[in-house]
Amino acid sequence: MKRNITLCFLPSLTFLVAALFSYFYESRFTGLLPVITYPLRPYVVLFAVTGVVLGASGLFLQMRKEK
Repeated sequence: MKRNITLCFLPSLTFLVAALFSYFYESRFTGLLPVITYPLRPYVVLFAVTGVVLGASGLFLQMRKEK
């Protein structure tokens, strides 16, 4: 039973970690110019929403399976 829960929430956790990494990642150089940029910031919302949707569907499937 614990293994099933882990398999349901592992993809969700992966996407949430990817969202956090995308939010905090900073590129200190663009070419040869020393400018701090955040090139992965546009993907944060996509990764976070995907993680939440996968987590909610995994929770829903686990609750439905227990009944």
